[in-house]
Amino acid sequence: MGFLLITLTLLGCESPEAPIEKWQHSAVGSLDATLSDDGEYAVVSSVNHGVSYWKLATNEQLFQWRHSDNPEEGIIASDISPDGSRVITADRRNFVIWNANNGQAYGYWQAPDVIRSVAIAELGRFVLLGLNDGRVIFIAMETGRRVEFVGHRKEPVASVDISSNGLWAFSGGNDRRAVLWNTQTGQPKYVFEHDTRVTQVKLARTGELAFSSGTRGNANIWDLSDGSERAKLKLKPREYVISSAAFSHDLNWLATGAPGRDVSMWSTQTGELARRWQASTREQRKPSGAIIWSVAFTDQDRYVLSASSAGFAEKWSVQPPPKS
Repeated sequence: MGFLLITLTLLGCESPEAPIEKWQHSAVGSLDATLSDDGEYAVVSSVNHGVSYWKLATNEQLFQWRHSDNPEEGIIASDISPDGSRVITADRRNFVIWNANNGQAYGYWQAPDVIRSVAIAELGRFVLLGLNDGRVIFIAMETGRRVEFVGHRKEPVASVDISSNGLWAFSGGNDRRAVLWNTQTGQPKYVFEHDTRVTQVKLARTGELAFSSGTRGNANIWDLSDGSERAKLKLKPREYVISSAAFSHDLNWLATGAPGRDVSMWSTQTGELARRWQASTREQRKPSGAIIWSVAFTDQDRYVLSASSAGFAEKWSVQPPPKS
């Protein structure tokens, strides 16, 4: 990835670049979307058509799933296991684990409170639920073992992530905390305090770094070897909510998405902005926005993918365009 260090320039303004590729997955819009770690697949919860599983290279819909025939039970959270073999989808009170190879459901489960966020580990062996009542539920799916983490002061848990092996959970909530905790003991390892409610948390797949962000531009990259702050994203001191995040595979970059159509890439060493793009909206000629539900790096970190509430997935080149 040495060429990136040479060719990337720090930009202080929004880029007018068009995406390299663009795929439409919903005509009306989406309630949620998740991109796989390798950027090859997407889960999209449509306003009208349940949830669908897409192969991006061919823009082929592989499966279409529903929890029930009740239109009010929309899918509001999802995740794809790091190995790509399992998908978890959740409505407000239930979650389902699906086989990503044949589309079959492994089972349906009910949560003890309203679900706000979900995560699934390698091979679907472990599941994490962030609940509205402040609890985070860890479940070992093969044995049924459950751990209830209650370290969020009974405030809604907006975002969760889990390590590939299921040993570590990372959760963030309205109590202004992001907590890394051990799923075997339920004990916190690090507690990261924020000035505002935490809306997004993310673990690097290698377990070396973590990211958490609040609602007013307080977004941090953490070194998990000692819990220190690795970098603080250089955001404007205003209301700025990050709705999605992903580390590059070489850990040099962090991609983020925001409700205002922003897709951004940051240095994990300095927190400086490297690139920024604007995702498409459904009505191009009218003022409208799009929430970036998910971001991912793909093709050896040469591209960033985004999936938004406008119903599109888009592919962006991390290299600046040639000067005219």
